[in-house]
Amino acid sequence: MDNISAINVCRGSGDGGCRFALYVEEDFAARIEEVINDSGWPQFLQQRYGEKINRHKMVSVSAAACPNGCSRPHIADIGLIRACVPLIDHEGCIGCEECVQSCPDDAMEMVDGKVVITREKCLVCGYCTNVCPTEVISCSRSGWRFLVGGRLGRHPRLASELPGVFTSEEALDLISRCMKIWMENYVEGKRFGWIIERVGHDKVLLG
Repeated sequence: MDNISAINVCRGSGDGGCRFALYVEEDFAARIEEVINDSGWPQFLQQRYGEKINRHKMVSVSAAACPNGCSRPHIADIGLIRACVPLIDHEGCIGCEECVQSCPDDAMEMVDGKVVITREKCLVCGYCTNVCPTEVISCSRSGWRFLVGGRLGRHPRLASELPGVFTSEEALDLISRCMKIWMENYVEGKRFGWIIERVGHDKVLLG
């Protein structure tokens, strides 16, 4: 059965792509689709609505390669944003402040001769790892930020972000859990965000 999901993965990753984009596996969209298929979602919809599923009943999953979010993860049922948690090797830092000047979110500053990251401001975009001339900024953890429950329509809302940075495998597992939660608490005409507001975001993390 076709049209059981709308999967949108950022095209900026890879050679010649967006300068802000972090690496995204070429087959990631296919892996997302496989997880949704394996969850039983196609059969669930077919039992309720037959072979023809309109767009309003599809699950939307959007993955962005950076926080700019061109693929619109903030308004999808499930959104993912590629992340790189920066770590600075202060021993090798020459204090050029290139990272401080280039940070899109003003999350870095020079304090007593050392670059300090304000974690509350940092969107873990990893851009500082690209601009550092001495390559002393690396990713202590790379993966995905995970968002749930975005929607447009009459009562729009931005998706809520779960705490943490997740590997691709962990993110795919979270998608599977989301589908299970949606099917178990399904209400006609309601998006996943409406469901998650009622069952709680912790339900996704706890499985």
